[in-house]
Amino acid sequence: RVFALLADPDRHPDLDGSGMVRASHSHLALTELGDVFVMEMERPEVGRYTVENHLVRYEPDRALAWAPATPGEDPPGVVWTWELAPDAGPDGGDRTVVTHTYDWSTVTDPTLLPLLPSVSAEQMQATIGRLAEALA
Repeated sequence: RVFALLADPDRHPDLDGSGMVRASHSHLALTELGDVFVMEMERPEVGRYTVENHLVRYEPDRALAWAPATPGEDPPGVVWTWELAPDAGPDGGDRTVVTHTYDWSTVTDPTLLPLLPSVSAEQMQATIGRLAEALA
């Protein structure tokens, strides 16, 4: 259930704890490496804009990662990753350990660097909280 929710770009605005993800322009689930999904975003310092998210990791029920880019351009080096691992709870119930990372360590574009990081640790935690609420 966790993977299916994350693989649905239409649900990303509901999950986003930063308030930047406004709408999905791609209404199909992610199904393979190389998929591209388009999102409408908004940041106070740049206003509204559109990104193409290139799926750079796809492991069914285990991991999804994408690299956002300006439409028609190569991704500049930012990667968002979700990793999922099964975990048997103390009550014997099936649970999922979720790890969400935001990596901008390979970005070299001098116009982009001052805008990074664009999301705080608190906003990342809020996203994980929204994911948990959506699955409850």
